Amino acid sequence: MPDYNYWLSGNPDDVRLLCVEVSHPAWSKVYRLVQNHADGITVQHENTSSYDYEYVPLTIQRGTNSDDLDQEITIGVGDLGEDFPAELKRARDSQYSDIRPTLNYREYNLSDLTKPQVTILGLEVTDYEPKIEGAVFVCRAKQMNLTKTGEVYTLDNTPTLRGF
Repeated sequence: MPDYNYWLSGNPDDVRLLCVEVSHPAWSKVYRLVQNHADGITVQHENTSSYDYEYVPLTIQRGTNSDDLDQEITIGVGDLGEDFPAELKRARDSQYSDIRPTLNYREYNLSDLTKPQVTILGLEVTDYEPKIEGAVFVCRAKQMNLTKTGEVYTLDNTPTLRGF
């Protein structure tokens, strides 16, 4: 949840920094990228550990509903067009080929890099489209309940469904 008190009484010239963290167990490193700070930044995550984010041209398009569990973010990444195909091949060839890459999204204020103002953690990279200048990732919340039994439960075949 964003800190709305800050926006009501804080500095109007403060800059919102958009940070993306993409990881997979088979990759050579965790990619920590910032959209709008050309020198890169060092921020603190929720666990109070500090991490360096490097600048990469990004386009970030958040889904329309951020308050429900159906969150979606589309990330366009430039300047890493050679890195991500190699990382995805490494993931496919590893023992972790059934695990999708994970994306964590955070927004910080430039005046306070010790705590994120917006945090969306644990999105799965569901679609990947390589581009000449980079790649586009579509990331969605993990689908937790996709199985169905095929059985229809009615009061006739399951009388315990009836309330008291």
